[in-house]
Amino acid sequence: MADRPRYSRYQLEQFFNRIALPEPKRLYSVTSQIDFEEKLGYLDLLLKHTLVRIPFENLTQHYSWHRTVNVHPQHLFNKIVRQSSRRGGYCMENNSLFHTVLLSLGFDVFMAGARVYNKETDRYGGFTHCVNIVIIGPVYYMVDIGFGANGPTRPMPMVLFGDGDVVYRHLDGIPEACAHMRLVKEAIPQLVDQSQKVWVYQHCIDRESEWSPMYCFVDTEFLLEDIRGMNLSPWKSPSSWFTQKLVLSRFTTDLETDEGDGPGSASEDSLDGYIDGALILFEDTLKWRRNERTVFEIKLQNEAQRIEAIRKYFGIELDEEDREAIRGTVSEIKHQAPIM
Repeated sequence: MADRPRYSRYQLEQFFNRIALPEPKRLYSVTSQIDFEEKLGYLDLLLKHTLVRIPFENLTQHYSWHRTVNVHPQHLFNKIVRQSSRRGGYCMENNSLFHTVLLSLGFDVFMAGARVYNKETDRYGGFTHCVNIVIIGPVYYMVDIGFGANGPTRPMPMVLFGDGDVVYRHLDGIPEACAHMRLVKEAIPQLVDQSQKVWVYQHCIDRESEWSPMYCFVDTEFLLEDIRGMNLSPWKSPSSWFTQKLVLSRFTTDLETDEGDGPGSASEDSLDGYIDGALILFEDTLKWRRNERTVFEIKLQNEAQRIEAIRKYFGIELDEEDREAIRGTVSEIKHQAPIM
C-alpha cells in the first residue's frame, strides 16, 4: 500500500466542498480517537453525500473529442472535483476516486472486481465493474458509488446469518413494501467449479417480487493495474452499451424541492434529508423517481434540450467543443435544433 496514490489534506478539503459536507462534520483521519460505530457512521455520511452530489455518467464517451476514460486517481480528482464543469463518471471512475479518498482518510479499504448480470441472457459478464470493500472492526462492508440508480445506498455488511439474509431498504423513509437490497454468497451458474462462491448484490422492487441479481463480486484485492485493464471493456468494447448509449443518474433526497418542471438542485440543505429516489437521464428521456413512483418524466426533443437538462438537473456545464463532439454519432438526438 506504500505506493498507492493518496490525496493531500487540501485535496480532501476540496472533495468535501464538492460533496457539500458541512464543516463541523469533516474528519481528515479516522485512524485515531474514533470508534467502530463512529467510523461506520462517517463512511455512511460520505457515501450519501457522494451519491447525491456526484453523478454516475458516461458523458466522456459521447460529449468529448478525445473519448478517453482515464481512471488514474489524480486525473479523476481533476475531472470530478476540481473542474468547474462538476462532472461525475462511471463505475471505474467514481469508485476509484472514492477509494483514494477513503485511503487518504485512513480507512482500511481495497478494491475488488465485479461481474454485471445481464437479465436478457441470464448470464454474468466478465470483470467490467468494481466495488470498494471497507474493513471496520471485524466486519467487511461493500461500498459502491458507481452503479447508478439500482446501486447500494449504504455500506453493505458482508455478513450472513444462517439461512436468512440481511435485507435493507433501498430508499429510506418509505413503507416496508418498497425496494430492498441484500447480499448473498453463492456459486453463479457459469462457474465450472460450483464449490466456489462469490458475493452477489441483489435488488427487488418490493417484498412481493423476486430478487434480481445486479452483479457479483469477489472479496480479494484488485490492483490499480487490474482496474485499468478492466476499464477497457466499458470504455472501448463495441459490445458495451456505454459506447452506444448516454446515461446520467444521481440520487435525490426528500428535502429536494419539486419545482413543477423537475427537481431543484442538490443544495447543501437538501443533504440533511434521506435518500428518497433517483434522477435518471437515459438517451433522450429524463425521469425522476421518488418513493418508488415516477413523479416527473420528459422526452428531450433535440440536443439543445438535452444539454440544458444536463446543466439544470445534474449541474454539469459542457463547453462548446464537447457539445459539438456528439454530432454525427450514434448517441446524438438526431432531430435536433441548433445548439445555442
